[in-house]
Amino acid sequence: MGRNKSAKMRGLSDFFLDQLEKGILLSLLELARKDRTLCLEIRENYINIYYRGGNILKLEEKDGAKGVYMADFDRNYLDKATSRVPKDLPKELTSCVDVEQWLSAVPFLKHEMDLWFGRNPKNEREFQQLIVRENNLDKCAKSTDYFICDIEYANDNGRFDLIAVRWPSSGAERKCNTNIGFAFIEMKYSDCALAGNAGLKQHLRDMNEFLSDPKNLRSLKIEMRNVFNQMRRLKLIDNQKDIEKFSNEKPEYIFVLANHDRDSSILKRELEELPLSYPNLELKFAVSNFMGYGLYKQNVYALEDFLVRFKEQI
Repeated sequence: MGRNKSAKMRGLSDFFLDQLEKGILLSLLELARKDRTLCLEIRENYINIYYRGGNILKLEEKDGAKGVYMADFDRNYLDKATSRVPKDLPKELTSCVDVEQWLSAVPFLKHEMDLWFGRNPKNEREFQQLIVRENNLDKCAKSTDYFICDIEYANDNGRFDLIAVRWPSSGAERKCNTNIGFAFIEMKYSDCALAGNAGLKQHLRDMNEFLSDPKNLRSLKIEMRNVFNQMRRLKLIDNQKDIEKFSNEKPEYIFVLANHDRDSSILKRELEELPLSYPNLELKFAVSNFMGYGLYKQNVYALEDFLVRFKEQI
């Protein structure tokens, strides 16, 4: 894997940020802050708002028209025969009135997506959004040790489920913003996702190859520092400081395994075939602190420790 040199960097312009903080898009940002079933993510000068892991709204500044925003909802979610979503939602947002029309439609959009997900479950993406919520904004966010910068990150050479920063919550460490750890998180829902072309071994091969070129990680750190700081500015990450600098340590590559079947032998087989160490990453496995998706450093284990500590569950 390698990073396309011409790839766009994620982040919003100052004008876009101003429109979210105090302009025509303020009510949209306030909804994303208050409604914890929604998740606002920063892209390449546009935003996606997710609901249950699905894209409920894409908002992008129109080329050559400053202050005009193109709004889009994926109408594949709609049942055209029964949908109550207004058909006249404005495609261009230029005023608070336009924004309010979309806000009024959100309950109807959610309903259509609920029905669609009932027929077409996307549990992995839904669980990703729960990880974002619990570690960035919920009450436990100040005590967890990771923040999520991005979900469903994709470039020309691959995709990552979640990109995170490791920032321990202890007082002294949380005050220091110049030695922040970097982490990739791969979500695996049920044992059917553990093997094959999208299984643990293939993900690790691809990630190790991607990280073999130092420029890839260096570029990603620049991008994610900007995204984190803009998310904090928008009060979508609950932390008192921006990131100034990442550490030079190898990034963590963390697997989150949801709903493993103890009677299945797949996980044990796949784990025992993995090397204990990799040249370009630190392989880790996260478990919950009792029930929940808060990421605490005490519950993130290296493979060797994971195999020993959880041998009865694996």
